Amino acid sequence: MTETGAGVATPDVLCARMVTDLRARGAITSEGVEAAFLKVPRHLFAPEVPAEEVYGAPEGIFTKYNSRGKPVSSVSAPWLHARMLEAAQVAPGMTVLEVGSGGCNAALLAEVTGDQSSVTTIDIDPDITARARKLLDEAGYGQVRVREADGAQPLLDAPARGFDRVIVTVGAADLPPAWLNQLAPDGRLLVPLRFRGLSRTIAFARERDHLRSDTLIVSGFVAMQGGSANAPRVVRLAGQDVRLVVDEDQPVGAEALTEAFTGPRHEQWTGVELGDSEGLLPRLEVWLAGAVAPYGRLRATQAAADRGLVGWVLGRGMPAVWNHDSLAYLTLRQAPQNRYELGVIAHGPGRERLATDLAGVVSRFDREARSAGDPVVRAYRHKDREAPAGVSIDKPRVRLTIT
Repeated sequence: MTETGAGVATPDVLCARMVTDLRARGAITSEGVEAAFLKVPRHLFAPEVPAEEVYGAPEGIFTKYNSRGKPVSSVSAPWLHARMLEAAQVAPGMTVLEVGSGGCNAALLAEVTGDQSSVTTIDIDPDITARARKLLDEAGYGQVRVREADGAQPLLDAPARGFDRVIVTVGAADLPPAWLNQLAPDGRLLVPLRFRGLSRTIAFARERDHLRSDTLIVSGFVAMQGGSANAPRVVRLAGQDVRLVVDEDQPVGAEALTEAFTGPRHEQWTGVELGDSEGLLPRLEVWLAGAVAPYGRLRATQAAADRGLVGWVLGRGMPAVWNHDSLAYLTLRQAPQNRYELGVIAHGPGRERLATDLAGVVSRFDREARSAGDPVVRAYRHKDREAPAGVSIDKPRVRLTIT
């Protein structure tokens, strides 16, 4: 029987539909991940939500909020779970550490590895680990190891060789030493990492004395808690409506830039176009983070756009650069044949020069990197060696370069 008496699809039918859709979208590409998705009863890990929403969720389902109403735990959307599992390249027999517990991803990992006891999931919040333990038990995954611990600290009972995979499911602002130290020599680290105001889930593998990315996924996660949490600085250029997001303690003169934003603006168009489904802008955003400094995100409300305070700025923001008294940011305008042209809007005494410089870097990307695939992010420990020359992103524990 495929449907209930009321005509509502059963969880088995919803699960099969989900897997078919994920296969068609390219989120699931391997038999092991497909089998895990068909086996895990996803709806049991978000019992407060109708099964139709759980299996069809385009975004994560929040399961806990803090006292300020900010989400601190969630069940990720199926497409993101799938893409992360594929990027992690988990195989039977591997040991896996998951940082950030929800239950569902740990169950999927247990299926892919073939051994529940090889999966350890940890969280700093006792409510979250208690919920994960309860739901995993009820779903038939009682041997998955659940630990209440700060994910940025070493795990006392980690395998001597290290974990084959470390998969982080909370947004991180740095790469704590524990993740690198507890990673097997041939292991892979998957982490939603924030840098320069961007957030990308990055799959890292070891390359000599550093980590090298081979997959970048545009995604959002609830922020990591504990001593390693580090929020970016926000400069309010026009109250709540226009904000400059600055990471990594980059120098920024908030008062001077706020004053500059109230003055005249200069527009410069690059001739660089992108299509609806090309996926160019996410790659450009990351590439720019390794090509210019300082670099951050300009974010604006729809009200700001309606009032003409900003150009066309997407909901998640657009790349921005600045100096001591001027700032510039990328914008878009409609071009023929359902395409969009990238341009620059700049404010401040040096607006024309700053706009020209940023437009020139965008044109260089178009010439040199547009067809090169995802940019490569490398992570170096500060104590191990100096990163190559060029723009670097200094975190407390690691130095990032992007090429």
